[in-house]
Amino acid sequence: PSFSSSPDIFQCTSTAVNLLEKFQNREDRTRVVNEFFARLRDEGVFNHTLGGWRDETYSVFRDGFKSDVLFDIERAAVPILGCKSYGVHLNGYVRMSDGSMKMWLGKRSPTKAKYPGCHDNVVAGGISSGYGVWDTLVKEADEEAGMGLEYLSGIAVPAGCISYTVVNQYGTSPEVEFVYDVELPQEFVPCNKDGEVAGFELYTIEEVKELVTRDNFKTNCAAIAIDFLIRHGQITPDELPSYVEVSQILHSRFHY
Repeated sequence: PSFSSSPDIFQCTSTAVNLLEKFQNREDRTRVVNEFFARLRDEGVFNHTLGGWRDETYSVFRDGFKSDVLFDIERAAVPILGCKSYGVHLNGYVRMSDGSMKMWLGKRSPTKAKYPGCHDNVVAGGISSGYGVWDTLVKEADEEAGMGLEYLSGIAVPAGCISYTVVNQYGTSPEVEFVYDVELPQEFVPCNKDGEVAGFELYTIEEVKELVTRDNFKTNCAAIAIDFLIRHGQITPDELPSYVEVSQILHSRFHY
């Protein structure tokens, strides 16, 4: 009803909601879409989703990441339309003197709107309009973990991406997360600056394996950690009967 009641913006059919063709450029489409969702927010429509309004936009691309931008949409409204969104995550690990590996994990602030108090990757963030992957990584690493360029440039290694679709009370979100790994010195301790992380802890790999099976790990961040464990040979096919299925789920294909 919300879309069909705005025929000056949308054309609705039984299978689709289309933005009218009269909005011919990115700026006009961005303006009209965000004004529409701001009005719904003010009216209390989709309140569970739009109540988390961020005043931050994600770009909606024509054919995939870095293609033409159709419009920029308020981040909170993305699941309502089911638009693809993109983020970047960093796995921070340490090689111990005995040759073993440990992994830094954050714990989200208890005041976060989503997944409060849950475990998280050491750095993670959505890619906002106007930002690239590396730009976002540098910004988030500084804000979330006090990690400057000296820990990233020439050291943080791009390790592919994972893709999946989240369907929950907020809506439907096809998401792609770009993944980086960084080996950190033993003396480095992350320090949050923006208040979104309650603290950090350095875990053994066995502890990480246990944590990713629990409910108090942010779902997509657990997936990033599992991907890291598989790539680094810390989860093997003989150890995990569903190894093939898990690997496929971490790289789901979208049909649009």
